[in-house]
Amino acid sequence: MDLSGVLLVSDLDGTLIGENFVVPERNLRAIERFQNVGGSFAIATGRSILSGGRYAELTHPKGPCICLNGTILYDYQRQKLIWDCHLNQHTAAAYIQKLYDRFPTAGIEYFCVETIHILRNNAYVTEHLNHESVSWSEGPPVDADEPWYKALFADDPERMNEMEAFARTFSHEDVRFVSSSENYLEMLPAQASKGNALRKAVQMAGYDLKQVYAIGDYYNDTELLEAAGVSAVPENAPEDIKRRADLVVGHCFQGAVADLIEEIEYRHS
Repeated sequence: MDLSGVLLVSDLDGTLIGENFVVPERNLRAIERFQNVGGSFAIATGRSILSGGRYAELTHPKGPCICLNGTILYDYQRQKLIWDCHLNQHTAAAYIQKLYDRFPTAGIEYFCVETIHILRNNAYVTEHLNHESVSWSEGPPVDADEPWYKALFADDPERMNEMEAFARTFSHEDVRFVSSSENYLEMLPAQASKGNALRKAVQMAGYDLKQVYAIGDYYNDTELLEAAGVSAVPENAPEDIKRRADLVVGHCFQGAVADLIEEIEYRHS
C-alpha cells in the first residue's frame, strides 16, 4: 500500500486525545503505520505551538500543523513557523474590554507565540493552564511588537452562551468569535480558521485537497471539516457536527483517529 500524497489532519482535544489527556495507544500505532507507507499526519489545534508540541513528539507529524485555531502553521520537523496571522492589537483590546466589563466572572487569556498572558483568572483558566503546561504571565502583553494571535474567554456554559450572544450585538469586522468547548469562547482574526489554514497548508505543501482527510469534534473544527476532501467526526461530537461530516467514527476514548486511518487504508487498498 502506498499512501503518498494523502494528508490526514486531526484535532487534538476530544479527537486524537482520549481519556485523562492521554492519546490512546491504538491511535499512535495507526499513525505510525499510516506514515510508514507514505501518508502524512498533521495536527490542527487551538493549543499553542509549545502545548501542541507535546503531542507532536508522540505522533511525529510530517504535514504542516495548525496551531491556535488557524492563526499559525508550524512545521514540527523543522521547528519552524511557516505562516501566521494575528489580531489588530488596538481593536482587539477594545473588544476584550467590552467583554471584561460585561462578564466579571469570565477568565480571560491572551495568546502570543510562546506565552500566555492572563488578564483575569478563574477556575477554568487555572485548569486550562494546567493542561497547556506552558509559560504564562499575569496582565496583558506589554510588548507592542509581540503579536496577539487569539484571546480566550472561559466561564460556565450558560455564561459563555450569553457572551457569544453579546458579541453579536456590536460590530467586530476584523475579528471572529468561535466556541471551542462549552466553557471556552475564542476571539480570532477575521481571516483565521482551521479551514483557511488547511487551504494555505495544502497550497504551500502541494497536496490535493481531494486527498486530504480531516477529523475534529467541535464547532471550531467546522471549517476544517468543510475544507477537507473527506471529513470525519468522532462519536462524542455534537449531533449537528455529525450531520455535516462524511463519516462518523468511534469515540475519542477508544481511538477515533485509528478508526479513520483504517477507513483510509480500506479505501486505498
